[in-house]
Amino acid sequence: MGYTLTFLGCGVMGQAVLSAIYNAPKVTDAAIAKLYPSKIIACNHNDETAMGVTKLIESLPPSPNGIIVESTFGENDRAVKEADIVFLGTKPFIVEETMRKVKEHMGEKLLISICAGWTIEQLTAYSRNVSRVMTNTPAKYGYGCAIVAHSPTVNENQRAIVSQLISQVGKYIELPEKNMDAATALVGSGPAFVLLMLESLMESGIQMGIPLKESKECALKVMEGTVKMVEMSGEHPGVLKHQVCTPGGTTIAGLCVMEDKGVKSGIIRGVEEAANVAAKLGKKK
Repeated sequence: MGYTLTFLGCGVMGQAVLSAIYNAPKVTDAAIAKLYPSKIIACNHNDETAMGVTKLIESLPPSPNGIIVESTFGENDRAVKEADIVFLGTKPFIVEETMRKVKEHMGEKLLISICAGWTIEQLTAYSRNVSRVMTNTPAKYGYGCAIVAHSPTVNENQRAIVSQLISQVGKYIELPEKNMDAATALVGSGPAFVLLMLESLMESGIQMGIPLKESKECALKVMEGTVKMVEMSGEHPGVLKHQVCTPGGTTIAGLCVMEDKGVKSGIIRGVEEAANVAAKLGKKK
């Protein structure tokens, strides 16, 4: 260890990734230890958001790998100048303004971006070494998913750093950049869609007289258990769905009503629309 990682923008998603890196299990292999920063500088736009990062770190036990976090605001120039690697986590609409002001300090530094809609080609205006990442809020708890694409100039050591750091959020998958807008919708927005389904299951119990607490517990375990069943069995969801159905039974009756209401197509079209919006986010006005 020994390098400095600067976060430009450390809001909800930035803090989720920062937490995952900070809390990474203790590394004993010297070669892997070198892939972790010794210091993280978290940059935000005002004192309130900077204090949010400070409070987050204070709420956590010491980093198993000895990572130190400095939370700042209004010091992007200094933070990027000191950085070996820059993590870009701002809102898409302020990427250009933010990066333009620190471009002179970027040089050949690796730029890791989680900004939806901003392509590798656009980001290479600030550094030719770009790793584009799309992850989600469960990353904060180590149960996230991250889709990653690299510019051609990102070397093996830089790829190893990105893999080691970002895999701390949960599942790490490399895909061609052409899949990034779809990944933004499926992975980035996906938790909100799943939460809507969870909320619907929970409220169905309430509608039929099950108390709120118990409805929530039942809905949570149904979703958790079903996901584990798919994961551990390796079966297609459709195959497992049909195994739940008995002829003329309750499950197929409920599924028929859901098909009538367009639940499945509604989810698919919703994810498609999120991808369409993602494709527009990086386009300059």
